[in-house]
Amino acid sequence: MTRSNRLLPLVASANERIEESARKVAAAREVFARQEARLAELMQYRQQYEHGAAELQPMRSFSVANSRAFQAQLDEAVRQQESRVTAAREDVERMLDAWSKLRKEARAMEQLVERFVSDERRQVERVEQRHADDSSVTRKTGRGPVE
Repeated sequence: MTRSNRLLPLVASANERIEESARKVAAAREVFARQEARLAELMQYRQQYEHGAAELQPMRSFSVANSRAFQAQLDEAVRQQESRVTAAREDVERMLDAWSKLRKEARAMEQLVERFVSDERRQVERVEQRHADDSSVTRKTGRGPVE
């Protein structure tokens, strides 16, 4: 078995890892998109609530206190969601980095296999040339190869 053939299972395995990594990147991107959408919803809701509260200015002190408490809860929910968005973005970046690293490693293995194939082809050509040369000498002299 040639060196290039021995490496082929490793290349196939590396490509499988790349595909799995790509699936993880896609899943992380979906999570990130959902988290961003949720943040946008919360921010829109907070803005609508603030706008609605401003229109209803003549409130009782009890209602004002409840409104402020609810706004504080909304603000906290927005901060927490921003943290989730940041974490999801970092997950995507980390998984993209891992995918990129795997891809570079696989490409290096593929290039090594290509180099081995090229070396093996040259070796075969040298052997064939040597046989052709030996055959030519045999035909010219009528004897076996000169040693």
